Order: sequence, then C-alpha cells, then structure tokens
Amino acid sequence: MGLARELTMGPKRKGAQRPGSAPDYAALKRLTTAPVPDLETFRALLDRVGNGGRMRYAEGLIYTVACARYSALSGEQYGPTVGTY
Repeated sequence: MGLARELTMGPKRKGAQRPGSAPDYAALKRLTTAPVPDLETFRALLDRVGNGGRMRYAEGLIYTVACARYSALSGEQYGPTVGTY
C-alpha cells in the first residue's frame, strides 16, 4: 500500500512538531542539566524564549525549570517560579 499511496496521493506529510522540541527548548534542556553552564548564553536563551510569545504547557514547564536553575546558579531571581505558571 505504501507505493500505491505515494503514487496516487503523493508522499506523506510530516506531522506537527511536538511541544518543547524546538531548537531553543532543546538548548534550554541541555543548559538546565549541564553541571556548569555558561550563564551569559543561558540568560540570552531565556530572554529569547521568554519574549517569543505564547508557550504551550510543555514549553512552559521547560522554561520554568530553566528559570529556576538559572536563578539558583546566578543568585538573582529570573522568570516565573514553579507553581505560578
């Protein structure tokens, strides 16, 4: 059926991207779990993601955890706290 479908209807289209799998969110996950991340890069990425507009639930969780990790590393409060998103 695969070849017949491809000949009559064309190749399959890819599905929608899963929430939180965009490159910025993947980088946030990496920086959050890194033992000693670069704080300037971390802050720039948090600023870009935070100003990006509306987030889906999974993206908001990634962002909130990353903000908490950044706050713990830098000593300054940044972004929402867990339980307020």
